[in-house]
Amino acid sequence: MKTTITEVLAELATIDKRLPKKAQELIPYVARAAQLKDPLSKSGGSERYIAAERQSFSDLLQRKIILRRVVAKANAETTIAIDGKEMSVADWLVWKRECYAPHLQMLQGLLGQAQGARQQAQQRGVALIRVEHEQVASQDILVCLDERELIDEVAALEERFGRLDGLLSLKNATTSVEV
Repeated sequence: MKTTITEVLAELATIDKRLPKKAQELIPYVARAAQLKDPLSKSGGSERYIAAERQSFSDLLQRKIILRRVVAKANAETTIAIDGKEMSVADWLVWKRECYAPHLQMLQGLLGQAQGARQQAQQRGVALIRVEHEQVASQDILVCLDERELIDEVAALEERFGRLDGLLSLKNATTSVEV
């Protein structure tokens, strides 16, 4: 059956909601006092119900595996280009989940250090000078990066992250998979 990744992801979300409910629905039928009548005796009994529901639970888990495999295959084969860099959807997802935040934190940390050095220079009444500057006094504070360039890099990284979300949604809605 042909479907889109968006539809597959929706089915996965539904399965994730159904699994805990299915597990919880079994609890009342696991044990009862011997003198009590089986509440499910007319439909085959609690044992049969539990066996059938456990099989249904297992079937849902298997369906989840199949759906994840289909999405993973499509994500490995489908590419997205952002800022002239083309990668598979799978790689972009790794970038989004595992690389974006540390990269942003590193850049923001560098920017924070540079801004702290600027404040320190202002408080001491000395100059904040780029390292390559030729005239430096011994009391001046040297900065080893271009703050403007760093600010632009942070903005570009955040913009790439935002564009990626939109492109992923578009790819998920337009990429067909066979389930």
